[in-house]
Amino acid sequence: MKIKKVLAMCLISAMVLGSFAGCGKDEGESTVSVNQEDPAWKEAMTTPYGKYPETVNYTLGKEVTNFDVLDGTKYEGDDDENNAWTRYLKEKLNVQNTDLFEANDGDDYEQKVSMAIVSGEIPDIMGVGDYDTLKQLYENDLIADLTEVYENCASDKIKEIYDSYDGVCLKTAMFDGKLMGLPTTEISHGPGILWLRKDWMDKCGLEEPKTMEDIYNILEQFLVQDPGGNGEGKTVGLVIDPEIAGDSGGSYMLNNIFTLYGAFPKQWIDDGSGNAIYGSVQPEMKGALEQLSKMYNEGLIDKQFVTRTGDDRKGLLNSGKSGAFFGNWWGAWEVADSMTLNKEARWEPYICPVGADGKVTMFTGNPNSGYMVVRKGFEHPELIVKLANMQFDYSRYEEKDDEAYKELADYSELNAGGTVLAMNIDYYDAFPRSSKKVVDALESGDTSPLNRHDMGTYVNSKKYLDSLANGEESTSAGWASYNSMTAASLVAETEVNKVTPVFFGSTKSMPLKWPTLDKMEQEMLLKIITGEKPVDYFDEFVTEWNKTGGEQITEEVNQAIKQ
Repeated sequence: MKIKKVLAMCLISAMVLGSFAGCGKDEGESTVSVNQEDPAWKEAMTTPYGKYPETVNYTLGKEVTNFDVLDGTKYEGDDDENNAWTRYLKEKLNVQNTDLFEANDGDDYEQKVSMAIVSGEIPDIMGVGDYDTLKQLYENDLIADLTEVYENCASDKIKEIYDSYDGVCLKTAMFDGKLMGLPTTEISHGPGILWLRKDWMDKCGLEEPKTMEDIYNILEQFLVQDPGGNGEGKTVGLVIDPEIAGDSGGSYMLNNIFTLYGAFPKQWIDDGSGNAIYGSVQPEMKGALEQLSKMYNEGLIDKQFVTRTGDDRKGLLNSGKSGAFFGNWWGAWEVADSMTLNKEARWEPYICPVGADGKVTMFTGNPNSGYMVVRKGFEHPELIVKLANMQFDYSRYEEKDDEAYKELADYSELNAGGTVLAMNIDYYDAFPRSSKKVVDALESGDTSPLNRHDMGTYVNSKKYLDSLANGEESTSAGWASYNSMTAASLVAETEVNKVTPVFFGSTKSMPLKWPTLDKMEQEMLLKIITGEKPVDYFDEFVTEWNKTGGEQITEEVNQAIKQ
């Protein structure tokens, strides 16, 4: 991934130094003649949903949609320039896209973006996948300032959604106080959740866990009392990923245990005085490592976790060999198969361990995963905001009767895409927010607060609950869907301490030095936890980490933040 970033920056630099500095259409060129004093044009260009009096054509860099799902339907033959979404936007805004390039997401798309930049043919609107590319485009004056058009044209709902990130998400797209891209939001993964076999806990007479001591005791009793009937010494302890921690949305991560000790592995955090420090080399790590090493030594952590694959981990849980893992609110899907293999299995989510203040501490993830940008010189930079309004507000939150809107519903039923903006804009707490509404509706029977997306979850959950009430067998998917929702609702109701990392990007030295530092860190974690090295080996690691480039990168991170 870092190699791709370096390549993209090199391509941009080559383009600027060469003959493409004025790439794309000439600044000010337009597909239509615009009289900005005309009330109709003025309204369209300064309001969230105003319709253009003449068709505005725009070029697009598009992540392609698989329209094969439409074969045999009345939509057969639709493509990326003519589908339910483009027809909907033509009717509502009077706009039409022409795709300057199309590609699958991931590497294929990023290559197309790089080629467009170096060739000088940047589309009017396109997505870029990382901050470094956005920064280079800004520094070389290739993209439009969106500050004013966002203020004028973003709907109240879109602004409310971005505001739910406390300004952090939009800030990542700002340079010198100017908004230079529309960020793709990354919804919160929430705090880590400990999923436990509740039927095992009941057999052992155990209460729900709150503290680290509670977790320790539960894992110990699972091994000693063998409620799963695996036989002496055959029950496996806590199932974990060999990465250990650091991924805010990863399954089998031990983030909650590290944060309990004030440690934030693999995160750039504020030291309290405005300076960025790397969490993995702070002294607070030692307390967590000592605890985990002790748990591993006593078998409370899976003794073979270093060599387990993802399928191995799921297999341990679903076969009843282990009854504990850390996940997130969607963790029910990890153990859905256990409902089929063992009808008595009952998994329950718990947000723990709590600290002295009675709360779990979590670190938040990167608030965005990419940006949509507008070519500098495109006469209608406001269009990107208006498209976002239509895609993530107007069509999402309100029921409408017109035919164009019904086509979108048909597309949704057929599992077809076609949206012009390959991004997502949603609330920071989107799933817990939605789940709580659905849970309330299931209890009250009042579905009026639910939008059409919530209704899909409501219908599936009600079907699952009805099957239980009628003594009918429910599907494992129905169980997982309902229990993921209730876990998310638990997240919504639980107060946690949130620590927001201060840096998610790259620096000058990172592409060359970070792979070595990352490997050193991973080896340190595994060696200490498995007992190959004592806890004090951590101090030796920190010294070597700084010498190998960590100190230099820390300085670069702080310079980047100040700039």
